[in-house]
Amino acid sequence: MELLIEKAPKRGKVNVILSIVLLVLISRALMLFTGYIGMNLFSKSSQVPVYMQNVPGTLSKWTVKLPGELASTEKLRLEDFIKFDTYSYLKIATQGYDKFRMDEPHTAANWVFFPLFPLLIFLLGKIFWFEPAIVGMIVSNLCLLGALIYIYFIALQRGLSERQAGTVLLLIVIYPSSLYYTLPYTESLFLLLSAASIYYAGSKKYALAFIAASLSTVTRVPGFINLAFVMGTVFMDEGFKWTWRYLKWSLYSILSLIPMGIYLLHMKIVTGDFLAPFHEQSLHWFRYTTIPFVNYIGYLKKPYFSTPDGWDNGFIAFTVSTAVFVVFLSYLFVHMKKLVMNKHELLFFVYGLLLIVIPFSSQPLFLVSVVRYMMVSIPLYFYLVTLTEKWRNARIFYMMLFMILQVFVTLGFFNGYYFVI
Repeated sequence: MELLIEKAPKRGKVNVILSIVLLVLISRALMLFTGYIGMNLFSKSSQVPVYMQNVPGTLSKWTVKLPGELASTEKLRLEDFIKFDTYSYLKIATQGYDKFRMDEPHTAANWVFFPLFPLLIFLLGKIFWFEPAIVGMIVSNLCLLGALIYIYFIALQRGLSERQAGTVLLLIVIYPSSLYYTLPYTESLFLLLSAASIYYAGSKKYALAFIAASLSTVTRVPGFINLAFVMGTVFMDEGFKWTWRYLKWSLYSILSLIPMGIYLLHMKIVTGDFLAPFHEQSLHWFRYTTIPFVNYIGYLKKPYFSTPDGWDNGFIAFTVSTAVFVVFLSYLFVHMKKLVMNKHELLFFVYGLLLIVIPFSSQPLFLVSVVRYMMVSIPLYFYLVTLTEKWRNARIFYMMLFMILQVFVTLGFFNGYYFVI
């Protein structure tokens, strides 16, 4: 991290870090407050609400029974943060991967969850004697903090002002599913490694960029996009004419495949299938490689509010998806000349776009999880700030949209609704 801010004045870098720490603390505290209020004002997905009869003469004969005394309200517990994929990450961290063969009859296996995040929980758990879930949340929040620091300096690296850089960070923490940056999930770690890859590639510190991108490949499936971005940056910086320096970059590229190679080799030993994490996706996790945006087009043809199983609120997913598409399409239209003339800008655009396309290429029927998957596309936030610099009402619209939907997602998460995944 010192390499990141070594050129900043000492007082300036301290102020930047303190401001980002404060932003993280305030944003997380407000989401926890929203969750606490929601748990006590609204019904849970798996419980029948309790009603009480009002006194005669009131407007309604029956109303939902709410806590009376403050002491009787339901408080946030550790169990309230452990939902959905968290179970799998914690199981891997404490027990390892499921140990049976791919060709044996089996239920959904945890092989689809990449190893770096649970490995960090395991290692830190040996140092700090906390519950694995607490360790996971500590890792996630520290990664979020580190990611925001990197992204702030990427913004300055790309010519944005300090005010614009701050707006980028604000958009990240108010994005509708940013709650997952605090949970035992991989989003914060992936965001950190992505930001480090971009920053170090832009600073021509290629070794560090390759390391960060390499680790991202064993964090989430789209990690290979980070690796491709770093490789593309090297080619554009060094030129396409052969020099002996390319031997070093080639070596870095080969070494960057080692983490994924180790993971797949372990899968071969455990399951008998070298590509078990990818085969298992379609076998038991309902993820299939499809033509991009088939699920989005399917929504346009047959709109739905919620799927029968409750795993997708189509209206929210469609709204956020459309808002994100508008940003990328608008940037392409407004800055077409810049993208054509500047190869680095084109690479950055394609990089961000691919992180948007991938979530729409893994599920042919519904928009499950696309809101969460898209939030790690760092260019999205830069483009939104750039486009709305003169269109302030558009920026206000996006901020209000993000904050309102974030409230819904937070309420849904703590009350156990599946659509928030």
